[in-house]
Amino acid sequence: DLETLRQMRGKWPVLWVNVDGVGHPGTVQALGDIFALHRLGLEDVTDVPQRAKVAAYGDHLLIVARMARLIPELDLEQIGIFVGRDYVLTFQERPGDPLDPVRARIRAGHPRIRGSGPDYLAYAVIDAIVDHYFPVLESYADRLDALEEEIVGRPSRRSMNRLHHAKRELMSLRRAIWPLRDALAALVREPGELVTQPTLVYLRDCQEHAVQIVDLVETYRDLGSSLTDLYLSSVSHRMNEIMKVLTIFASIFIPLGFVTGIYGMNLVHPPVAWYWRWGFAFGVMGVVALGLLAFFWRQGWLGREK
Repeated sequence: DLETLRQMRGKWPVLWVNVDGVGHPGTVQALGDIFALHRLGLEDVTDVPQRAKVAAYGDHLLIVARMARLIPELDLEQIGIFVGRDYVLTFQERPGDPLDPVRARIRAGHPRIRGSGPDYLAYAVIDAIVDHYFPVLESYADRLDALEEEIVGRPSRRSMNRLHHAKRELMSLRRAIWPLRDALAALVREPGELVTQPTLVYLRDCQEHAVQIVDLVETYRDLGSSLTDLYLSSVSHRMNEIMKVLTIFASIFIPLGFVTGIYGMNLVHPPVAWYWRWGFAFGVMGVVALGLLAFFWRQGWLGREK
C-alpha cells in the first residue's frame, strides 16, 4: 500500500519496509520515489544476481548480499538493503528468508534493537543472513561424511554424482560469501556518516563470521576433492580385487586343463582298469588344485593380506 507508506514516512524513528519480489518495475520505482533512492541503486536490486557490495549514495547506503537456504536444495537469493537516516528498506527476490529472528526480537521489544538506529537494524539483518550460512554448511558436512562412508564401503556412480553435486553447490556458496566478506571489510574500513561507532563494533564481528564461513567452505571443497581421489582409489582397488580373483581361478584351471588334455589324447594307456587310470588323473588334478590354493593362501593372495 504505497499511499499508506507515504503517510508513515517520517512518523517513526526507524521504519523497516521489506519488499518480496522485484519483478514489478513500477512498484520499485514508486518506492524509490518515496524514499528518494538513487537510480543506480534501484537498478542493482532489480538486476539479479549482483555481486555482493556496499555503495554509498549520499544520504543512504546500499548493501547487496546473498541469502543461503536449503529448501531442500541450495537456494541463493539476492537481498538489497537500503539504509537511510530513519529507515531500512530491503528488497528480496521472493517470499521466505532467514530474518525471522530479527522480526522476533523487534516484536518482543528487545531493548538494543528497538532503541538503536537504522544502522543497527541493518547490521541485525546482515548478521542473520551471515549466521544462517553456518547451518547450511553443517548440512554439507554431514552429507560429505555420509558420502565418505559410502565411498569407502561400496563406491558407485550414484555416490560420485552426489559428490559432484555437493561440490558444485559449495562452489556457489563460495561465490556468494566471498564478495560479502570483502564488502563488509570495506564497510568497516569506511563506514561513513550513517554507521555509528557502536554499530561498527558489531559489524566487525559480522565480518569475522563471514571470514569463518569462507574458511569452512574452502575446507569442505578440499574435502570434496579428497573424496574424489578416494573414490578413484576405491574403484581401482575393487577392480584389482576382481582381477586377482579371476587370475587365481585361471591359474588353478590351467594345470587342470593340461592334465585333461594329456589324458584326452589318443595314446596307448598302461594295461590297468579304467577306473584306476581315471582315478589317478583326477587325483593328480585334485592335488594340483589344492597345492595351488595352499600356495596362494601362504602368499596372502587368498583370504587375507600378506
